[in-house]
Amino acid sequence: MAIFRPQGSSSTGNSFYGICEIAILGVEDKSSNFEWADIYLDVEVKQKGSDYTKQLRIAGELEKDTNGKISGGSVLKRMYNFFDIIGEKAGLTVDGTWEDEDGNTIDNIASYLNQRHVGAVMPDTEPDFNYLAYVYKDKPKEKGGKVYTRVFHRIQNNDEKGRQSLTSEVKWFKDKGFIKEATEDDISAPKQNVEMSSEGIGNL
Repeated sequence: MAIFRPQGSSSTGNSFYGICEIAILGVEDKSSNFEWADIYLDVEVKQKGSDYTKQLRIAGELEKDTNGKISGGSVLKRMYNFFDIIGEKAGLTVDGTWEDEDGNTIDNIASYLNQRHVGAVMPDTEPDFNYLAYVYKDKPKEKGGKVYTRVFHRIQNNDEKGRQSLTSEVKWFKDKGFIKEATEDDISAPKQNVEMSSEGIGNL
């Protein structure tokens, strides 16, 4: 069966916020842990110059027709945007089965992606920082709420073209209100803690 894609899905410094160089260290499929998530991929990333890792999350519910066939969904667009950048041609059929570009069934998408896109890293060596990601502090939903660090779900190749593309994408998401960054007042609120989170942007 052919892989289904919705129409329209195609393919400096050591600051730990803003546009950062990242390496992909691993992918975990957590969709079986959440009833609401047809797709739930946690991508562990490492920023250049950092000793810690963060999570880039692609999670959400798929849109389906009256026959239960996949008809679209924003999470599908996010997933294929990610796949396009890393050079992955696998995907989902309308029946929800993972397949490679030759139509072979993929039993475990996380293992498949890890085998193809995650290189072995020897102790005391750095991985290859092949990609760029946008990292930011998310504005809390209510005053005094916790401030979480997010990794924007779109990445780009680590080159000048990729940097320009990501800069443009981030601006668009900010202008539309999908990225809302915490202010200094949010961060310095009494008893306020800045915590790590990998929750993705669920709309686009």
